[in-house]
Amino acid sequence: MTYYDVLWRIHAVLMSISFTALTGGIVISRFYFKKKWRYKTHKKLGITAGITGVTGLLLALIMVQISSGVHLTSLHTLLGAVTGLLLILTPLAGLQIRKSKKKKQMKLSHRTMGYFTLLLAIFTILSGLLFTGILRLPSRETASAVPAETAVSSGQTDQKAVSSSNFSINQVQVGDILFSWRIENGYLEGELKSPGKGWVAVGFNPENLMQGADFVIGYVEDGNVYIRDDYGSWYTSHDSDISMNGSEDIEVLGGGEDESGTTIQFRKPLSSEDVNDHTFAIGEEIPVIFAYSNEDSFTGMHLKKGKAKIRF
Repeated sequence: MTYYDVLWRIHAVLMSISFTALTGGIVISRFYFKKKWRYKTHKKLGITAGITGVTGLLLALIMVQISSGVHLTSLHTLLGAVTGLLLILTPLAGLQIRKSKKKKQMKLSHRTMGYFTLLLAIFTILSGLLFTGILRLPSRETASAVPAETAVSSGQTDQKAVSSSNFSINQVQVGDILFSWRIENGYLEGELKSPGKGWVAVGFNPENLMQGADFVIGYVEDGNVYIRDDYGSWYTSHDSDISMNGSEDIEVLGGGEDESGTTIQFRKPLSSEDVNDHTFAIGEEIPVIFAYSNEDSFTGMHLKKGKAKIRF
């Protein structure tokens, strides 16, 4: 498990606590306004929501810095930034009510900010679930087969690269990613192309989101091709087979990077002794997930992703 995975879990817990405290504070203020304990409890919940929410957002900043270093690039991060600001301002406004000479106006402002913060928090959570893939909307994007004669040349700078025509027996296009493969002497030989300038990955036969998927992930840096054998260790994360008492069973065939994007080529046994690898049968149809990034690493966040079904 990477530092990113640990931070992701802590972030989710803190934001859940913040949302629960915020909701509880609003419910108490709305329905228990005649109770003597209402003010103190509402105050404590508001402060709790602010502290845990802001702490969770700080962890989110660290996660982005670890992965890509580019902030505020998605709807989730933009909503999170605004929600975090309101989680600070709303309790502060509430603490000023008793000191203010215009208590009615301050109460109205505090109440309005509280409702708006709760609404934004709901949208932030939903966008986060969509961003990680835990929640999915119906998608019109489907995998499309690409005829061999329309295959794009690899444009590789590495002379070790195998010709793309060798992989053109089977192809599937998912969004911007093109995956080509063939079965040769007990091996799956594949080629992945993406318009990104970082890693590109394919995950075979996932159980739930990323969990249980047999991953091949690779990138090109300074003319060198780096490919790793990974396994989906959780819903939104993957780790190298070696780190999970497995073995590295991927052979690098080639790859390259140019203005059109990144290409990696690999060979993988249809059956290995590694418990983290899947066994593939000829004629079997399995689900496959794809993703790519602009970061040269094995752990950065994806820019785009997709899924399809392929038959070996």
